[in-house]
Amino acid sequence: MARLGRIVPRHSEIAQRARDARGKWFLVAVYPSTSSARSAMSRIPRAEQMPAYTPAAAFETYDARHDYGTAVWVRYTAGLPKLTPRPSAMTYRVCDRGESSGYTGVRVVTVTVAAECPRCGGPRGEGSQHRFHEDGEWYVVDRWDNPCGHIDMHDAVLAEYRQWARVLEVAEQKVAELIAGPDAGEFTAAVSLLRGATTQVRGLHARQGAQLLQMGGHEEAARRIEEALVDRLGRMSARQAGQYLTDLAASRAACIACDGGLINYRGRDGEFVSRRCATCRRDVTSVA
Repeated sequence: MARLGRIVPRHSEIAQRARDARGKWFLVAVYPSTSSARSAMSRIPRAEQMPAYTPAAAFETYDARHDYGTAVWVRYTAGLPKLTPRPSAMTYRVCDRGESSGYTGVRVVTVTVAAECPRCGGPRGEGSQHRFHEDGEWYVVDRWDNPCGHIDMHDAVLAEYRQWARVLEVAEQKVAELIAGPDAGEFTAAVSLLRGATTQVRGLHARQGAQLLQMGGHEEAARRIEEALVDRLGRMSARQAGQYLTDLAASRAACIACDGGLINYRGRDGEFVSRRCATCRRDVTSVA
């Protein structure tokens, strides 16, 4: 019998449900230890000792914190165009009614928080505009439904945002105190911010680092880390993410195969084709 709160693996059932709804995330199981979850997370895409997920490379996975352990989520991607990586963060407009016990009015605050539900690790929903009237004024905030069914209260979302905003603020202050690291080219500011954050948060994961980068205005650096997380099956610390960005900047500076991130060549039919350079990984779109 499963222990209270733990969701035991039902791989055949979950794999079939994922196949029937390609691109949608499903909760596989909740594991009591992070190591067990990450073992399953790395074996599912390879279908290693998990025949329910054949053929290899047909499924994408990630792990996340759950109220009762570490959750593993999966989606079926075979036959779909290459999907963009999961966002490192979500941005919403929420109500801030102050922290005092008495009524102090309302203001709308734009917050950036993790892209996963804090209860189960499932993907958070997309926000949609909601207008409401209070104290003679009209306000616009966001409403969203998490696919997992857990409800995000605005107070809790504000608290989550403020927690990471404090980490970001201190990390930015730490940058000036740190001994200069290796030149990271165009990503130097982003790498410095990651270094500052790792002095505060022990064991900072690359995904949390990407969230901080997005909050700090380093959107491309955050996207490149998310791409690398997919390639590495989620196994990357914030320190390793900083090294990845440093190496990527060096590769871009040395690359002579592309023009602004695009490799241009002539196809067999005589038409000119441009494809994204796998070395530079710039935000460009391949053209056929």
